[in-house]
Amino acid sequence: MKAVRRQMVMKNEQMKQNSQWGQAGTSPLHVSGRDHVMGRSQFIDDIPKPGNLLFVKVMVSPAASGRIKKLDTQKASEMPGVAAVLTAEDIPGENQIGGIIKDEVCLAQGHVQFVGEPVAIIAAESLKEAEAAMEQILFEVEEETPVLTVREAVRREQFVGPVRKIEHGDVEAVFADCPYYMEGVIRNEGQEHFYLETQSTLAVPEDNGGITLYSSSQNPNEIQKMAAGVLGLLQNMVTVDIKRLGGGFGGKESQATSWACLAALAAYHTGRPALIHLTRDEDMLSTGKRHAFESDYRVAFDKDGKILAYCVELNSNCGAVADVSTSVLERAMLHAENSYHIENIRIIGRPCKTNLHPATAFRGFGGPQGIFAIESVMERIAYTLGLDPYDVRMKNMYRKGDMAPYGQEIHHGEDIGRIFEKLRTDSRWDERKKEIAVFNQNNRYRKKGLGITPVKFGISFTAAHLNQGSALIHVFVDGSVSVTHGAIEMGQEVNTKIAQIAATTLGVPIGSIRIESNNTKRVANTSATAASSGCDLNGHAVENAALKILGRLKELVLKLYPGEDAAFENGFVYPVHEGKTDYENPLIAFKELVQKAYFERVDLCDHGFYATPGIYFDRDKGEGNPFLYYVFGAAVAEVTVDLLTGRTTLDSVHILHDCASSINPMVDIGQIQGAFIQGVGWVTTEELVYQESGRLLSSSPATYKIPTIGDIPEEFHIELMDGCINELGIKRSKAIGEPPFIYGESVFFAITDALCSLGSYPEELSIPATPEKIWRVIKRNKEQ
Repeated sequence: MKAVRRQMVMKNEQMKQNSQWGQAGTSPLHVSGRDHVMGRSQFIDDIPKPGNLLFVKVMVSPAASGRIKKLDTQKASEMPGVAAVLTAEDIPGENQIGGIIKDEVCLAQGHVQFVGEPVAIIAAESLKEAEAAMEQILFEVEEETPVLTVREAVRREQFVGPVRKIEHGDVEAVFADCPYYMEGVIRNEGQEHFYLETQSTLAVPEDNGGITLYSSSQNPNEIQKMAAGVLGLLQNMVTVDIKRLGGGFGGKESQATSWACLAALAAYHTGRPALIHLTRDEDMLSTGKRHAFESDYRVAFDKDGKILAYCVELNSNCGAVADVSTSVLERAMLHAENSYHIENIRIIGRPCKTNLHPATAFRGFGGPQGIFAIESVMERIAYTLGLDPYDVRMKNMYRKGDMAPYGQEIHHGEDIGRIFEKLRTDSRWDERKKEIAVFNQNNRYRKKGLGITPVKFGISFTAAHLNQGSALIHVFVDGSVSVTHGAIEMGQEVNTKIAQIAATTLGVPIGSIRIESNNTKRVANTSATAASSGCDLNGHAVENAALKILGRLKELVLKLYPGEDAAFENGFVYPVHEGKTDYENPLIAFKELVQKAYFERVDLCDHGFYATPGIYFDRDKGEGNPFLYYVFGAAVAEVTVDLLTGRTTLDSVHILHDCASSINPMVDIGQIQGAFIQGVGWVTTEELVYQESGRLLSSSPATYKIPTIGDIPEEFHIELMDGCINELGIKRSKAIGEPPFIYGESVFFAITDALCSLGSYPEELSIPATPEKIWRVIKRNKEQ
């Protein structure tokens, strides 16, 4: 076997800093890093099991659509070890868990809508006994023909929510008289989240009639609300506690709700703790995926590749219920122009209802699908005109002062052009295009290609009310600090960044900061950790709480040291004279100061709150300011395609990304690496295959291929762009979680570029560009 050396180049000097103090802008060790590598980090299935624990199995529908004819649980309930067999009839509250639109039941009642829909649960002394009992449930469905495709749903006008439109200018007038015109269809399939920790919840009854849920969820507030509704309880009777997740990627924003409610139902009826922990196959079969899109476009352009008018109809396969699909589609529409100023544009979004498992949130939340459509159009324009796709993109790029189709100014839009120009040089785009042309001329069975994808990604929930964060800080008399905040740690190291924010604001070392679990009794009414905004929203709230405590401590300093202005840094309080901090003569240690504050009866605790200012969006008009700011960046990828097998090798990647003033450069670099590779999986190997009955066939690691270490590019260059400014972000930073995912699309366009060398543009190629699909394109070219 040939050993492959992979070179990873990360250029930012700032990321090398490893400060014991952990100030914002440095890269201290992850706050949970040692526990992770020592195996001490606790996830749901690691929580010590209560002695009287029940194990819960879920019976799901084998049919995609149909009327329930029979559901008999008598024999199952009489099986050894079975404590309860529960159906929709046993729900004491409301059989409803729809978050945005009330169209999703907790347990199927009367009819089923997708394969994998929960129908009944069995709570037993062991998993083996629960599984044996499940086989004794008599379940019959009068099957109906399922709707599985976007086209069929559109034909039937079958949608989970309203059809929306964003429009600016007059596209039809331009289409009627334009130099060049093109139309077509762009398709992408969905994607499995494949988080390492499957859906899990431990439900523990309380002695006062309440219940505590330890759930693997990105959204504790929704779980609290829905579980209370299902059980017929007030929300204050349900506590949700979440330490960390073993991955989420959006798949636990709303999809964790069902399993948490089912565990709660079992605990409610039996009065005993109940655990649900799905197997990988169960998880993949029943849970939602990234939305598949079929996008119809029309575009008018001139001889230089400048887009004169663009109309795109984004048709999203939402599955059986709404889930968060209307919001996903909205973000796709708000990113449909990506980094380009298009004067005449019409964007239509249709949330199509089918009989697949409900599609849900996934990293990018519709942005990748909307961006993929316009980037595909850019590629096709460049090929049609015989122009360099880099030049075509530059011709259409947003510039300073330009407005988005929905009426928001692209603040710092000039940064897109700066990034694009620098990346062209850094990646040697022009030189490599020539080198690739020579390579392709000299190689019969291998072809290289070069792809480019820019990103303009809006940061904020598009539902304005979700843009709020909460925090609770306690400073103890020994100088240590406890921080609870509204975000969920799921491997993105939001806890590390939050600890840095607290440490920087209070002027103490990061080692004195302890980040607590997210608990709905300490921080209530929080928003999901999603939309790349977890650190922004809750970091501001933490800073707010810390500043209030700091203000009271500064008053005490003035009392103890009259006339002295003070700076809190490095665990000490320093005097400040004429704006200069005297680091040689500290007034007092932070620890000593808080001890004095305690005896002076100064409040050392506070709650922080933050609400994002100035954001709104009128959905009926398609106008507003839905985002606080934008993240910019771009990626160039080079691939080699084997014409005999269709296999693609990723040779090199250059990424230039805008983090503004990064709170933790190493964490941000890691997020870029992971997001990019996850994007590569979406566009190349991760294929969801369904039977005609609507059942997912690729429901295990054996049949669904996520990227491995072997898929890392041979050369991987990442740089955080210098000189980008964000006056609105926490500590002047920018969000990081989702935007880099879209860089994976550069690999798809590198593949199409390689295939173009065969003589025609591969219009039929869709995401994922698997070896089989690529080979079919090659075969078609040979036959022509």
